[in-house]
Amino acid sequence: MASPVHVFAPFGKALRPQMERFFPGRPVVCWSSAEEFAAGIGTVEYLLALDPPRQYWDRAVRLRLIQCLGAGVDGVLPAPDLPPSVRVANNRGNSAPSMAEFALALILALLKRLPGAMAAQREHRWQRFLPQTLEGRTLGILGLGAIGQALAQRARALGMRVIATQRTPKPHAQVERIHPPEGTGQVVAEADILVILLPLTPETRGLLSASLLEAMKPGAYVVDLARGGILDEAALCRCLESGALAGAALDVFAQEPLPPESSLWEAPNLLLTPHVAGAFPELLERALAAFAENVARLERGEEIRNAVDRARGY
Repeated sequence: MASPVHVFAPFGKALRPQMERFFPGRPVVCWSSAEEFAAGIGTVEYLLALDPPRQYWDRAVRLRLIQCLGAGVDGVLPAPDLPPSVRVANNRGNSAPSMAEFALALILALLKRLPGAMAAQREHRWQRFLPQTLEGRTLGILGLGAIGQALAQRARALGMRVIATQRTPKPHAQVERIHPPEGTGQVVAEADILVILLPLTPETRGLLSASLLEAMKPGAYVVDLARGGILDEAALCRCLESGALAGAALDVFAQEPLPPESSLWEAPNLLLTPHVAGAFPELLERALAAFAENVARLERGEEIRNAVDRARGY
C-alpha cells in the first residue's frame, strides 16, 4: 500500500474530498488540531501544511516533504529541530496575477480617494474631490519576485516608472532600476508609492522601520501585501496621523486576526483587508496539484518543484 499523505490546517478536515481526488487509492489523513499533529507527526512522510505547530519537528523522524499551502514559508521556518533531510516546497508564483491585481486595486483606491467617496455615500453627503493619477508616478517594489514582476508589468502599462529591490538583481524589461537589498533606502526615498512584497525572514523582520517610513517623500503611499512584522505599524500610524504619508493599505499584520483594539482601525487614510490578496477561486486546487506532483516526484527520485532554501527562508 502507498504511504499515507497528511494535511494540517485549521480547515484540514474539509480538505479530505479534494485530497482523495488528487491521491486516488492512497490513505489521506487530515488534522486540524495541535494534539492530533503532536500524536501523529512521527509517522508522517508527506505533509501539506498551513502554520503547523513547530515545537514537534524533532519527532518528525520519517518526514520527507513539507508542502506549504501558500507562497510564504514563515509558518514553517525557521525550524532548527526539523531533520535536515526534510524538503520544503511552497506555491510561489500561483498568486502572482491575483496579488498584482490586488496591489493595483488598493493603489487606485487610495489615489482616486474611493474610501472617502464611500464614506460620503453612506452619509448621503455630496462632496466633490480631486482624484489623482498613476501616470508618471514612481512605483517602488521591495521584493521583485514573481508577484513583483507581475505588478511591474501592469504598472508600466499604466504609465508608471518602476524601481525595485531584489536579492540578486537581474535586468527586467519593465523595471528601470533594480537594487540589491542594501539599496532599500534609496527605493523607499524615491517611491511615490511603495509596495512591500518581501518574504518574512530574520533579515526582513522590522525592515520598514520608523526611520525608513519617515524618509519617504511627503505625500507618498505604502501598500503591504507581504507579511506582518516587516513594517512598523505604530510608525505607520504616526506618519498617517501627521500627514507625512498621504495614505496606506495593509493586507497583512503583525497579529492576525487584527485585534479590535488595534490603533490601525482608526488610522486616517488607511485601507485594511484581511490577508486575502493572494486568494482566488482556483488557488486551493493548484496547491493540492502541486503537492501531488511533488509527492510523485520524490517517489520517482526526482527533484521537487518550488523547493525552498531552508537557510534563506524562501
